Amino acid sequence: MKKTLRILSLLLIMTIPGLILADHRPVAKPWVNARAAVLIELNSGRILYSKNPNQIMAPASTTKIMTGILCIEKGDLNQTVRISGTAASKRGSSMYLVRNERLSLRDLLYGLMLSSGNDAATAIAECIAGSEPRFAQMMTAKARQLGLKRTQFQNASGLPAYNHYTTAYELARIARYAIQNPIFADIVQTKEANVPSPTPGKTKTLVNHNKLLWQYQYTTGIKTGYTSKAGRCLVASAKKQDVTLIAVVLKSGSMYVDSRKLFEYGFQMLNVPDPTPVPTPVPTPIPEITNLPIPISNNPSSSFSSRTITPDSGGINTVPGSDPKDSSTEASNK
Repeated sequence: MKKTLRILSLLLIMTIPGLILADHRPVAKPWVNARAAVLIELNSGRILYSKNPNQIMAPASTTKIMTGILCIEKGDLNQTVRISGTAASKRGSSMYLVRNERLSLRDLLYGLMLSSGNDAATAIAECIAGSEPRFAQMMTAKARQLGLKRTQFQNASGLPAYNHYTTAYELARIARYAIQNPIFADIVQTKEANVPSPTPGKTKTLVNHNKLLWQYQYTTGIKTGYTSKAGRCLVASAKKQDVTLIAVVLKSGSMYVDSRKLFEYGFQMLNVPDPTPVPTPVPTPIPEITNLPIPISNNPSSSFSSRTITPDSGGINTVPGSDPKDSSTEASNK
């Protein structure tokens, strides 16, 4: 008996690891086109995937993540800003500001994060710090405050500049910090927004450059970027169930495909199930009603008369107790 128990125990011990492995099979790491890439989990900051995470890279317009969060933290979003000639003439991507135009700092923030406006970046910098170079110093100081040592900013927009750089990992940490701000998080997931136009009484529509918001159902932001030096860059966030991931791909030939691969890999790795589909309610069939009496008289002086439509016979029958002679008379009075 004891020998039998020992054999059964041994078989059980040998079987359990197999069951565990069957439920937790390793997820194959995806191949991504990007020169550098990182995937992290928001709450813990845990790195789930990395490719050249510490390589110095040009960030292009993903720079505006830092510009945006500083705008929220240091500025009054209801403040009216007069656009300078310097801001209005800024080259590159634009929200098409006009010199001496007046907009709220909030509207400029939408132009920064949706339209990737370099003009909006300069206007924000001038409003908060007095000049763009001083604002860039604030950006670098914020990076140091976050513990980032391989990030340096020279402008608020991400236009190519000497000593303007970051890494995929440090950019992911900036995004992780920024997206925890509810104002920032709300703006970067907005697909379209209307802001005042230079023409009085009119508005212009800003469309988010981040196409992943349309292409991948779990996307919640954040920012695209491109220059010839930096290539195509994307910092993106996605949420499934209660798990939020942040993906960074720099100098990628297929930034949206890369980002989706990373998100799918991360959600599988963390065993995040797909949401339970909401069942489609089955409409209640409307019963067919037949043989209902139809009143044909509202004249209180006459006797009540009604008729019943009988589908089987195709005819009209008077209800028992009514006067057949009055039926045609009452119908003609309607």
